[in-house]
Amino acid sequence: MKVIVTGGAGFIGSHLTEKLAKIKKIKKIIIIDHLQDGTLKNLNKILKNKKIVIIKKDIRNLKSILKVFKNVHCVFHLAAIADIVPSIVNPKDYVDTNFGGTINILEAMRLNKVNRIIYAASSSCYGLTPSKGVNEKYKISTLYPYSFSKNVGEQAILHWSKVYGINYISLRLFN
Repeated sequence: MKVIVTGGAGFIGSHLTEKLAKIKKIKKIIIIDHLQDGTLKNLNKILKNKKIVIIKKDIRNLKSILKVFKNVHCVFHLAAIADIVPSIVNPKDYVDTNFGGTINILEAMRLNKVNRIIYAASSSCYGLTPSKGVNEKYKISTLYPYSFSKNVGEQAILHWSKVYGINYISLRLFN
């Protein structure tokens, strides 16, 4: 089995990749990361693993990533620009990467007939929440460009699922 981890050099992506590398059924793990937020240092423990292939690409460029998705079984999509406050100053960067990049991932999947994605969504889509009782049924309230960009990425995945039969799991991660 061949899988892709976008944002695989980031904090969460690198730990996920370490776990995936231990699964015998997985023969190849392709990390797509532009290495601006993530770093190869996060992958030090597994850089020499023969299963790992690191491709320095930006998910905002569909043409540059399209061929990478050939014969892939599943995509773990963690690539994003994170952090709420900077998104207020540079909203376009967040929308271009977190939404536009997600559209590119979905299109690369569709064009290569990859039908499984696990998406790192964000709990920030709930806005300002009480400390207890938040779950996936809680009201969506995207107060900032970051939360908006992550939520519309999640909505795009839901749409591609309905229209193109892509199976998905969306995880609204909390920190």
